[in-house]
Amino acid sequence: MAAPLQDAAPLQLHTVEVDQPLAAVNRLLAGLHLALAATAIAHRGAHDIMLVADLVLLFLWALSQAPMWRPVSRAAFPGRLSRPALPAVDVMVATADPDKEPAVKVMNTVISAMALDYPGGQLTVYLSDDAGSPLILLAARKAYAFARAWVPFCRKYRVQCPCPHKFFAGNDDQLGGGDHHDELADDRIRVKNMYDRFKEDVEEAMNDAALSQIWTKAAHQDHDGYVEVNDSGGLDDDDAMPLLVYISREKRPAWPHHFKAGALNALLRVSSLMSNAPYVLVLDCDMYCNTRSSVLEAMCFHLDRRGRHADDLAFVQFPQMFHNVSGNDIYANELRSIFSTRWKGLDGLRGPILSGTGFCVKRDAVYGAQPASSQDQFSSMEVGELKARFGHSNGHLASLRRSWSTIARDVLPEDATFVASCAYETGTKWGEEASSENYSSYLIDHAISIDQWSCEMNTYSVQVGFLYQSVVEDYFTGYRQLYCRGWTSVYCYPAPSRPAPFLGSVPTNLNDVLVQNKRWMSGMLAVGLSKYCPLGSALAVSLPHSMGFAYYAFMALYAFPVLCYATLPQLHFFRGGTSFPEDSSLWFAAAFASSSLQHLIEVSVAKRRLAARTWWNEQRFWALNAVTGQLFACLAVALDLVGAGGRAVDFGLTSKVSDNGGLYRDGVFDFSGCTTVLLPATTLCLLNNAALVGGVWKKVTSGGWSDVSGELFLLCYAAGLSYPLLQGMFLRRDPARVPAWITSLSVLMAATLLFLFG
Repeated sequence: MAAPLQDAAPLQLHTVEVDQPLAAVNRLLAGLHLALAATAIAHRGAHDIMLVADLVLLFLWALSQAPMWRPVSRAAFPGRLSRPALPAVDVMVATADPDKEPAVKVMNTVISAMALDYPGGQLTVYLSDDAGSPLILLAARKAYAFARAWVPFCRKYRVQCPCPHKFFAGNDDQLGGGDHHDELADDRIRVKNMYDRFKEDVEEAMNDAALSQIWTKAAHQDHDGYVEVNDSGGLDDDDAMPLLVYISREKRPAWPHHFKAGALNALLRVSSLMSNAPYVLVLDCDMYCNTRSSVLEAMCFHLDRRGRHADDLAFVQFPQMFHNVSGNDIYANELRSIFSTRWKGLDGLRGPILSGTGFCVKRDAVYGAQPASSQDQFSSMEVGELKARFGHSNGHLASLRRSWSTIARDVLPEDATFVASCAYETGTKWGEEASSENYSSYLIDHAISIDQWSCEMNTYSVQVGFLYQSVVEDYFTGYRQLYCRGWTSVYCYPAPSRPAPFLGSVPTNLNDVLVQNKRWMSGMLAVGLSKYCPLGSALAVSLPHSMGFAYYAFMALYAFPVLCYATLPQLHFFRGGTSFPEDSSLWFAAAFASSSLQHLIEVSVAKRRLAARTWWNEQRFWALNAVTGQLFACLAVALDLVGAGGRAVDFGLTSKVSDNGGLYRDGVFDFSGCTTVLLPATTLCLLNNAALVGGVWKKVTSGGWSDVSGELFLLCYAAGLSYPLLQGMFLRRDPARVPAWITSLSVLMAATLLFLFG
């Protein structure tokens, strides 16, 4: 007799599979390269500075191999979920500057989140406006008014892409096959007209002089807190309209606001008073939902009790994908190495790095709970301890002791603005770590022995929310707040036949790309050189996993070996000598070939075809970024370590304003607006080409070509990589060429180097 339905085993909501053939190839190539690189390095002299450069390269390469050891792929089955049993989800979108993050683009992200395929009564969208701009507030109100037509339209016709901008720019193949196709044409025209009016109203407000006078740049950092709930007043059922909550936290010049991490922590507190959903989806303001099923896919992992890590899963990370990436991606904007390769490998260890956007995280995990303890941990705490950690809001403290039941629509405005005030976090654990003095007192007061230290350390030094010690709050929070406390994560990468779950935009100007990379690199290097170095926490997680994190922490150190290889061989070749030890050129050539082969296979596997052009673009941008963004990141961190850093934190926003991007799409470098960050690259480009021409001329006139094959190949390879720079300085006359002052300084500096050392 068949078992009763209620006794049947729960359906499997997801699967995971290790890519054994790829893992075997990765291990074989790693072993080959290690043997060749070690043999080549063994030929270096002990006092050769190039030995240090080679050892740094080998160290970084070894760290980079940890995520290659066990790549996995996952599949989710959202159709097996029981909709009545779905938990509530809070979606959090953060914006900070309406000049760099246009209101229409931000609202498309907000509207797409409201139209997700999820019960409307259990979905709430929170928008953080850190600038306190009346334009964003007005746009949010109009976005909610439009969403009241857009969300039912998406549900009725099963629209696949919930972003109205993309939907109306496409065609009907984005529909999922609803039962009302006879009404579609009229409804589409009606909703399209409403969307056009919404855009016109917002764009008109952007040019409103009255609004411009109300909000100034000074108000960006100095304004009161404000919370506004947009609510249709419907029932909390499947067909309800999700709430849209606008939040502008209080900001004052005298109070640190901690950038995005501070904004997200304010959202966590305000949302705890209203919806208090157990799961939180975080999105950048330009990262719109491209499919309606993304949250359901995340729930397939969070709710599947059959998995090995069912009780310690902290977050589900989706890849960052971009709608404006060129087919000839000269700036490596796709971030292929991260989201198509290494995150899959980290998923085979304990999970990928928390990546700033597109992740669905368990609220209690961000609050600092231990795995498998969840709500019970906070329910058993004394009120005094809760206040010491979370602050003095009675509503927020009460939310820690109750699970989600229904949205609280009677929250007083003053309660919401109180938890969003700039002074609220004072004396709490929000984003901060307990001081060593307080920790010592804690050990003494509680008579804790050394044997109990490791266990109690995790309990006492709990930090609440997203952490403030690093400008890369996602990287740092994921490692210190989640992985070091025993949590795990999964990586939900779409199958090749499936659309991207979220789509954002990439900068199409070289200077924006380099400045963005400098910010990332400096933030992670500061973590790597601090007491929070991932390698120091290998016992708390695992050695391979900590190596994967450490690779990104120390990635900026590529600047040193690349700088060495971009100067010393050139100067040696110009003088007629060599920087390679005798009879070692073949070993170095073999190591270079094995590294290039490994990279080519990585790229081709990710692209599912032989992708030589992508390989070349990544090689070129890797070298360019090393002597620009990464070099300046190293300098910034070094100055900060010796107390001469000036500004404590560099957190310039990348502009999300749409530009033509025609040069980028055509595979032509756009140097417009480039600053001193480009100067080292242009100088080294001229040094390399001058040394190549001068050295070859000397060899031709003298007739001696022995023992320079290594330098000759290296200089020709560097000339190929740097050709866009040479072209931008001397062969182009368009406005996007290299600025003349950078060219002039580069010529002067390269000539000085050749005169002094050549």
